[in-house]
Amino acid sequence: MRKVLVAAAAGVITLSSAAVAHDPPGWLGAVFLWPESALPTLDGDLSEWDVIPSDFWITEQDLVQSSERVDVYTGPLDVSSIAARMITTWNEETNRTYWAMERFDDHSSGGSSDDLEGVIDADHSGGNFWQLEGQSDEEIARTRGRHAQTHHWYFDAGFSEVWTWFWMTQADWYDDPAYTAEAHSVIGEVGSDGELTQFAEWYQIYWDDFNWTDPAGSIVHDFEVDEIIGLSYHLYDGDLRDGSEDCNCWSRWALSPNVQSFGDADFLADFVLLPVDDSIEYITAVEDDSWGRIKASLAR
Repeated sequence: MRKVLVAAAAGVITLSSAAVAHDPPGWLGAVFLWPESALPTLDGDLSEWDVIPSDFWITEQDLVQSSERVDVYTGPLDVSSIAARMITTWNEETNRTYWAMERFDDHSSGGSSDDLEGVIDADHSGGNFWQLEGQSDEEIARTRGRHAQTHHWYFDAGFSEVWTWFWMTQADWYDDPAYTAEAHSVIGEVGSDGELTQFAEWYQIYWDDFNWTDPAGSIVHDFEVDEIIGLSYHLYDGDLRDGSEDCNCWSRWALSPNVQSFGDADFLADFVLLPVDDSIEYITAVEDDSWGRIKASLAR
């Protein structure tokens, strides 16, 4: 999300001090709004997403290396090894966030070494959502993911056991289609140690109060135009960079290098939810249905 969007977003909102308190300091990204008539079809083909201006996309050039382990790769970012574009969008009627990612990897190890982690603090409340000092085990379980949620997403054609992993909770219901769904396609072979390009699109809802024991009692966030949310991306890449089989080499690229963003929303970046851009020629629901049939016929 380039700085040009900060100026555009500032024209439609009045920023409070809380809206610029996150990390990186002074950063303000923008979340594109889909009209209800032009929601993307989840089929692993990102054609519909081409209507979104390039400045809305996060690329590897927007990320910096984030390390918390001694075995992490500490070299420069090399687009011949890992390159990606990612985006978070939303729709007011469905109250969902819609995500897309295109990722190139020169070394497809598959599984937990090659994935995307997304974190959202939907109500921009900030603070710890991992655990607090002195809490009981029961209180810790309730705190984790309560007011902000972090998911790992794997788009590897079944190589991983799950495609979405809300790893900090004991809940077993968050992957229901009522809350999230995905589609993806790949060029190459997952886990082959060769080159792989992934195309993925998915939707995700978020909670102001996630209660891992009570889906019905959990409070889903109601997204609104002009509000500020906390958001971060963590892109993982596992490579055998020195050529040895025992090398545990991997890298983690993020909007902010501060690893506390995994469980403390004070370290998430600020993003503003934009209104519909009427200047864009969207593919309508009818057109999208027709386009879906064309894509399906080409895939036969």
